[in-house]
This record gives sequence, C-alpha cells and structure tokens, in this order.
Amino acid sequence: MASPDKRTAKNHHWVSSAKHAWTGLSETFRHEGNFRRESVFALVVLACAAIFRVSRFDWFVLILAILLVFLAELWNTVIEAVVDLVVDHRFDLRAKRIKDMSAGAVLVAAMIAVICGAYVFLPVAWRLLGH
Repeated sequence: MASPDKRTAKNHHWVSSAKHAWTGLSETFRHEGNFRRESVFALVVLACAAIFRVSRFDWFVLILAILLVFLAELWNTVIEAVVDLVVDHRFDLRAKRIKDMSAGAVLVAAMIAVICGAYVFLPVAWRLLGH
C-alpha cells in the first residue's frame, strides 16, 4: 500500500499551519504587484500616523482598514488563481465576470480604507493649516 502524500494531508499542528500561511503571504507579496503597492501605501500611512501621533483609536481604525485591503487582495488573488486553473487561461465570459467582481471587492475595500484615512488624517491636516 502506498504511503499517503503528506502534501495533501491535513495539518495537525498549528506551527505547520502557520508556516503554510506565511508561505502563502510571502508568495503573494513576491508575485502580486498590487499587494506590494498596497504594502508600500500601508507603510506610508503607518509612518504618517506615527509622525502625527494619532490616537490609539485612530491607530485601530487605520490598522483595520489596512488589513481589510490586504484581506480583499488575498481573496482576489485566490479567486483569480482558481478561475485560471478552471478555465486553463482560456477566455470565458463567466470567468471574466467572476474576476471583475473579485477586483471590485478590492476596490470597495480600498474605498473603505480611504474613508478611514480621511477620518484620521483630515482633522490633522485641518490643525496643521491652522483652522
């Protein structure tokens, strides 16, 4: 009897699961330009939050918004990869719609992040302008 392929077996220890998850994040960062660009934006936002010494609640809002965009981008990447696997990179109108909707979810997350950023940074800008 052949031994089971360990690559398809369920992880039974959280360390293994965490290693696979970290591999997934690093692969996404390495291969997805949008994820890298969003990471740069996140670092800029976090640097601005540190420079302007925003409140703890504002940090919470910014971090949640950043994580929401990362989550949406990860799901978009997963959906696009699965669709490409299913249609084998051939054009299919249904596949295009699915991928467009998935990209739309990232856009919605980004709009939420912009609103959160405005909530945090517009009062700072207002104070800096002397109003």
